[in-house]
Amino acid sequence: MHEIIVGKEDKAYRVYLENTMDRFSGALKEYKINKVFLITDDLIYTTYKNNIYNLKKRIPFEIFYFKNGEDRKNIDTVKRIYDFLIEKKADRESILIALGGGVVGDLVGFVASTYMRGIRYINIPTTLLSQVDSCIGGKVAFNYGGIKNLIGDFYDPEFVYVSLNFLKTLDKKEVLNGLGEIIKYGLISDGKLLYFLSENAVQLLNLEHDKLLHVILECLKIKNKIVVQDTRDLGLRNVLNFGHTIGHGVEADSKYKVPHGVAVALGILVAVKLSEIKLGLNESIYSKLQNLYAKLGLPTSYKVDNYKSFMYSINRDKKNVNENINMVLLENIGKYKIKVNVKNEDILNALKFSISKEE
Repeated sequence: MHEIIVGKEDKAYRVYLENTMDRFSGALKEYKINKVFLITDDLIYTTYKNNIYNLKKRIPFEIFYFKNGEDRKNIDTVKRIYDFLIEKKADRESILIALGGGVVGDLVGFVASTYMRGIRYINIPTTLLSQVDSCIGGKVAFNYGGIKNLIGDFYDPEFVYVSLNFLKTLDKKEVLNGLGEIIKYGLISDGKLLYFLSENAVQLLNLEHDKLLHVILECLKIKNKIVVQDTRDLGLRNVLNFGHTIGHGVEADSKYKVPHGVAVALGILVAVKLSEIKLGLNESIYSKLQNLYAKLGLPTSYKVDNYKSFMYSINRDKKNVNENINMVLLENIGKYKIKVNVKNEDILNALKFSISKEE
């Protein structure tokens, strides 16, 4: 088992990385627990039903699941989880287990942060995207009023348990979803991760264990190094939003048919083109990214169906201040500027020279 410590000193917690779930019950026994509640979505429940009930033989728990999908990341689902916990008499000594991707982790984390003013939870991320990114950092939230993650909190889990076995069941779409976020980490760090992606594209797409483990560890280390310096996302941590502002526009415009990580990958291309225009970023980086996307099978174009909804999402991004669009842009790989003011026309211009696909 691999372990890394994330967070700051008294608020630090462990991330366990393992092939299977075999050691999870042992990790859980270290904590004083009254009742356990496992919360997941219907896709995870159906896919891993036997595994869930095998685990239940070792750790008794109540189970609640909701319908899979980004559109379920809303206040109605939060209320249903509250009702379930009240019905099952969850108390302050109880612990929640979030089993699923980023939607499950965000929702369960938010519920844990607010139920009885805060109870404990454990995150078991099951997708590549959640394992490399959202499982740490403490951001918990749900979507509201058409705005992604508008209502949220900062709340850390007791621990995170990453089992690479979950990745074996992912289809290609979900693998690409994770790779989009991984590329972000490659661009905001020293470039070694980008080189690793390029040299090991086939192995990663084939879900080779040692390659995936390396990538997951590197992403978590990069994120942790940033988060411990800015836990409340007031400055430096904004860099983790690279590609996300435009990505959220793509997600909303596609009515979430384009998943988050793929949307971020597209947003990265626009942000890189904006970086050329605004900060003089070398044009060769865009070309190298196009080659990398081709190796990985990521899209490099997108047709905006509704510019009004596309720009609405961008203009309502949480990083914006006083109606100014603030974005993270690159001066070079590993060298970035946060809170760069970008106008609507800048974005539309960058779209035209990057991902825009017009008939």
